Amino acid sequence: MNAITAVARFSFWRRASGLKLLGPSLVALLPCLMMAIILLEEPIDAFDLYRDYMVPATLYFVLPLVCMFIMLPVLSELYEKGSIGYLYTRPAPRWKMLVGMYLGAFAATLPVFFIGVAGPMLLGLASSDSASFGEWISLSLAIFAILAIAGLAYGSICIFIGVKTKRPIIWAFVVLLGLGSTMGSLPGAGQEFSLHYYLISLAYKWCGITGSKTDLFSPLESVASVPESLFILFATSAAMMAFTAVAARQRDVL
Repeated sequence: MNAITAVARFSFWRRASGLKLLGPSLVALLPCLMMAIILLEEPIDAFDLYRDYMVPATLYFVLPLVCMFIMLPVLSELYEKGSIGYLYTRPAPRWKMLVGMYLGAFAATLPVFFIGVAGPMLLGLASSDSASFGEWISLSLAIFAILAIAGLAYGSICIFIGVKTKRPIIWAFVVLLGLGSTMGSLPGAGQEFSLHYYLISLAYKWCGITGSKTDLFSPLESVASVPESLFILFATSAAMMAFTAVAARQRDVL
């Protein structure tokens, strides 16, 4: 456990030090910027705007992009620079190194998600909005919880891609945005094979959004239950880290 903790600290500061979180934070604030532009142009309830439109946009765009920016380079950069051998030759099992890198990078996503959630809440409270402070806090905590849980699953996919392939950015776009967000928004049974479907299902249950507003394409014909959604997301995280450990043993570290 000491090895995991030490590597997690190293991974966190490697991803969060300096201005490395500036880019992901700006991406996380894009829904807030969109809200500000819309509120300036037309009188609309900020709470409904954020809940019905910006929350889905956050899950569709912000979540995968932030995970790619922060999680993807954790191991892929070490492989590209040829320094992965220094990590893997430490006197600790390789899986502990991988878990530590994963947890540290995941921790670096949390302040970014917090910024992305706090921005719209502060904007909404500052506007002439009908929602109370308690309603904004409840909605903000709900979407932050979904982002944090999703960050574990999406982050594990990014870690796996960073180890498995030498072109991680391309494959991350294909998997997270193509097979993930896009397939999860298309009509038909194929939705259920995408993590995005289970994230939107949680948004239905926890954020109170309904109907076609919840997706950028077609509305969900049915939603998964909260236990099922949580099981799929956590199981994906565990499975992808197991696949990462296998891929790390197969890939040359020199």
